[in-house]
Amino acid sequence: MTSSTARTTWVIRGALALGALALVFAALGSRTAVEAPLPTATARSVEIQEVAPLRPSPTGEPVVERIISRLARETQVPYPTSTPAPAGLAFVNVVDFGYMPTVTRIHVGETVVWRNGGRENHDVTGEDDWHSGPIEGAVEYRHTFGFAGTFNYRCSVHLDMHGTIIVLP
Repeated sequence: MTSSTARTTWVIRGALALGALALVFAALGSRTAVEAPLPTATARSVEIQEVAPLRPSPTGEPVVERIISRLARETQVPYPTSTPAPAGLAFVNVVDFGYMPTVTRIHVGETVVWRNGGRENHDVTGEDDWHSGPIEGAVEYRHTFGFAGTFNYRCSVHLDMHGTIIVLP
């Protein structure tokens, strides 16, 4: 493409753009404003009354609106707190792979309750031939100790789990 052809092309484009702008301005200038019809004058007699000037007047007490909002909510679950164990009972929790506490002190005639709070099956097997059998989740085992002494126990499923009950006179 030669420079004269390019110049001619740009001159034509410019002329077209100017023509388009001229059409837009012509269209905008030819619009007529819509005028509302003027009221026609009729002969009427008008009485003028004198009006007292407006003066501020005292206001009453402010109105207080009370908005009561009620939301329906579920009652929250109470937060777990430490409650004393019933007399004559001691609790041992079987959690994961251990007994908590590992050493429990009680008196003669009191009962120890083992609760399995984990997902694994455990048991309680004493050295002097007492055995709980499988303690599954949410199941508990109770054993009452009738005389003083130290009683060791373990889990026969998990051999590294062990605990001690000390029975005081």
